[in-house]
Amino acid sequence: MKSVVWQDLKRSFLNVGFLAGLLAVTWILVDAVFQAPLDRSRSSYFILANVESASGFGPFAAVFPSLAYASVFCEEYNSGYVRMILTRMSYKKFGVMRLITTALSGGSMLAVPVSLALGMAYGFGIPGIPEGSDAGMLDLAVEFTYIESYGDGFIFVWKVILTFLFGCIWALAGLAFAVWIPNKYVSLIAPFVLYESMWVGFYNLPLLNPIWLRRGLDNYPLSAFMECVYILLAAAVVLWGLKRRFRNG
Repeated sequence: MKSVVWQDLKRSFLNVGFLAGLLAVTWILVDAVFQAPLDRSRSSYFILANVESASGFGPFAAVFPSLAYASVFCEEYNSGYVRMILTRMSYKKFGVMRLITTALSGGSMLAVPVSLALGMAYGFGIPGIPEGSDAGMLDLAVEFTYIESYGDGFIFVWKVILTFLFGCIWALAGLAFAVWIPNKYVSLIAPFVLYESMWVGFYNLPLLNPIWLRRGLDNYPLSAFMECVYILLAAAVVLWGLKRRFRNG
């Protein structure tokens, strides 16, 4: 059992989709960092705002996590590989294993590049409450209070956490589509369509809007909680689909 889990975990990271997505997100975010002045003449938060607005990452953020491991289920199911695994474990154990490995893969794909971009922003910019030409840019933002109360490290850690959870959500969304419709193109495209639909449909409901949750709303812990709710919902859909597919044929 342990060897199967370990092999599944390795496969979730050591695949072309994960590496391609990781490199693509890294390039997008780092390139946006380099569009800002890097001579410590501007606030770190000016650089981060540039990453959010100029990178173009936000509208396509849900595309990348599914590349990692979600669509692999389609190939495994259609080739009969999954049924071979199910001779060694129940569909429930397989489902929990695949939920964990898929979520870790998708979350890491986004969290690692975001950590790098944040590190560059704090290294090339001026940390702390923006001053000089950037004074006032955070006056109406929750970040102002967080920096004043807890420091920049608090912002760094929570942005990485929120991004990781966001990656978990959309990796599991891709897996859910793969389980119900074992077609790799569906598992890659459908999460993006769902993401865009939620973005537009929940535009005036930030507590449900995935793009605002990734950015933290006005309350980082609350945003993380809502992302965890979405993760549990996606996991339930995956397990329901597996039960239907393998118990009822």
